[in-house]
Amino acid sequence: MALAPERLSRFLTFLLRHKPKEYPLAIDGEGFAPWRDVMALVQERFYDVTEGQVRALIAGAEKKRFEIRDDKVRATYGHSFAVDLAGAATEPPAQLYFGSARDLAQSMLRLGLEPRDRQYVHLSVTAAEAESVARRHDPAPSVLVIDAQAAHAEGVRFFESGPLFLVENVAAKFLSLR
Repeated sequence: MALAPERLSRFLTFLLRHKPKEYPLAIDGEGFAPWRDVMALVQERFYDVTEGQVRALIAGAEKKRFEIRDDKVRATYGHSFAVDLAGAATEPPAQLYFGSARDLAQSMLRLGLEPRDRQYVHLSVTAAEAESVARRHDPAPSVLVIDAQAAHAEGVRFFESGPLFLVENVAAKFLSLR
């Protein structure tokens, strides 16, 4: 593929997580778009990319950002518009992690976690992954530990999506600093 896979992944992210109406791309309530419409937009922008290359990129992606189901495709997390990911709430592992810029961590410990400009708070399964994500904002980030079992026991709903767990919010009482 002459095109760098990262450029293609970023374009799919833009289409399926953030700005589908700019093309326009019809997204259903679960975040799915017709595969043929997405492929048409991809090939309009990157004329030499084949359907097989796009499928291979999605199937081989470590972070599982996208999902193909039947004749549709969607982003699995990170939407900046409302999407029902149609996942049943699931029991989380004992602990989950959230990486943060150092200057925001103390505020989060006091106020809890909110999704800000996204639909859900994205929680990592490992502290290393949370730290890696947060390094985009701070070279030496803080990592918050979420007592996911206690939160779940008190009714917080967790959704598994790709490599992450999603949650609407996490109260401060379930947070500690690693």
